[in-house]
Amino acid sequence: MVYKVCKGKTRNSEEFTKQRLKPAVENFICRSLGPDIVDKMLTKEEFSTRMSFHYSILLDLISKSDFNCFKSYIYSYEYYVKSWISERIRETFSSRSTVCQFEDKHLKFCIDHINAAINKAKTENTDSLKTFVENICIELCDKLGISQDALDTFMVLNNADQKQFAHWLNMCVEEMKEALREKLKNTEIDTKLSQLHVKPENELFSRVFGCGQQCPFCKIPCDAGGENHTRHFALLHRPWSLAQVGWDESNKLQTDICSSLVISNRYFHFSGTKGEYHPYKEYREIFPDWNIPPDVSLESSDYWKYVMAKYNKEFAEACKAQPADIPDSWRRITKEQAKKSLKESFYVK
Repeated sequence: MVYKVCKGKTRNSEEFTKQRLKPAVENFICRSLGPDIVDKMLTKEEFSTRMSFHYSILLDLISKSDFNCFKSYIYSYEYYVKSWISERIRETFSSRSTVCQFEDKHLKFCIDHINAAINKAKTENTDSLKTFVENICIELCDKLGISQDALDTFMVLNNADQKQFAHWLNMCVEEMKEALREKLKNTEIDTKLSQLHVKPENELFSRVFGCGQQCPFCKIPCDAGGENHTRHFALLHRPWSLAQVGWDESNKLQTDICSSLVISNRYFHFSGTKGEYHPYKEYREIFPDWNIPPDVSLESSDYWKYVMAKYNKEFAEACKAQPADIPDSWRRITKEQAKKSLKESFYVK
């Protein structure tokens, strides 16, 4: 940070500004900007509910047509989602105008309170410059976190003229304001995001993550949102094999989807069944907290059927298994049909 040299400026006022006020102002802006970004992102449709968020990610995935994105989403869910959120943040604030408005607001708040603290200190009768500066720090302690501790470590606070000190301190504060404004204006958004105290991607993830429970069969996250629900559900189940479970003795990926299995006459076994086979139709006896609506139409899962048919070989390689025997009907599903299925599953008009 470079300050102009003002004729007659005291060393005390300059050092106090550089070493106490400037770091406090920058710290305040970094602490305030994170929540600002979170609040702005929460006004967007994709972050309005857990279901809207999940729909937006799945739509973006299929639009990209990139297997590595699907792979990351399925096998590294939290990492992928936080990266996805970070990208949305960068897109939203790429023009800099919005984030600069937030920064200017907080900078003005800081400068106004600093000047007010100086003016208040001028009205108080103090016997030394050190006491004068301590009074400023006390006034700013709650607002900007400035402490009066250890002032002697960088200032020679003597009985110099307090009125003159206050005058040059006001000048230094004005120069600091302009220098900080220029610095913030020219700082890239990635640098700003890396310096925030509250990481927006983590905060937004916690808002849309939901309860964190996964379908016991396909491992798809619960779509109920929040933690105050008595039963978990997912709007769009996927083939078991995409969760790296459910291939048979031939080491082939399987195309079974739990929303279809729960109306079949087939059986499953987990550690929860003590190794014994249990009917899918009676899955609630083992997983009473889950509701898996049956897919009677066999069309609501077209999204994942399309994905598995398109990337059958790639999923097999990722799972170190053989490709699945994909039904011909799955191969005929188009991307548009898959998107239509996605919209219907999430009740998007």
